[in-house]
Amino acid sequence: MGYLVAVAAGLFVIALMLAAGGLGYAIANAPTNHTFLTSIGVASALLIGVAGSVFGSIAYTRLQTVAVVTIHDRASPTASAASNSQIPPAETASDTPQPATDGWLHFQSDNRDFIGGGVQKVWTLKESDLSIGGSNHNIVASVSGQGDWWYLNFRGPSNGDLHTATYTNAERAPFVTGKAPGLDVNGDGRGCNTLSGRFQIKSLVWTTAGTVAEMDVLFEQHCEGGTPALRGELWVTTELGVHKAAPSASSAVTF
Repeated sequence: MGYLVAVAAGLFVIALMLAAGGLGYAIANAPTNHTFLTSIGVASALLIGVAGSVFGSIAYTRLQTVAVVTIHDRASPTASAASNSQIPPAETASDTPQPATDGWLHFQSDNRDFIGGGVQKVWTLKESDLSIGGSNHNIVASVSGQGDWWYLNFRGPSNGDLHTATYTNAERAPFVTGKAPGLDVNGDGRGCNTLSGRFQIKSLVWTTAGTVAEMDVLFEQHCEGGTPALRGELWVTTELGVHKAAPSASSAVTF
């Protein structure tokens, strides 16, 4: 539709230029009636201008109407949408992080682990803020509280969908080089330049809007090819009435 409007507008301009040139030639070469011919030219120009304005307004309105309808159809949920499901939607409705209604983050860090600094700690919704967002192939969570802030990123291999599974040979999530899954746990001003690790998604449930309803994930991360590890578990839900007891800070994180 936009292409046809552009072609029509171009032909209209060409026709107007030819008409103006012909009228100018007629006035210049007419022996008499210059005033009469000039009046005809002015009236014709006004008539053509009004017609062009009306045509342009109709075309613009038509294009705007089509665009609005298209966007509305894509954004509106269907009445037959299913309930929360473990199967990820084809596309996530919004990447905007959703606040958690319940959740916790557990760190079990080795002594020389750069990111965790050797802490054994649990953050819960009682004293911290948790949120989770992203898409069905790249989930990002944030936790802030007790003077700390952390970001956790989990990406599917080959940028594919995430689901309940164990993902090994992970690379740094924002900079994966190929088919490897992505992992990145950073915060408090510390992050890995390169990393290796693995994570296990124990549960992953989606809402009908394409956002995460619940996620439980174990992770193990090694910075810069080192042996010390940051191990941990994140459990978070955005649904009311869902609860899972937080572990003690000294409990082991095992896959």
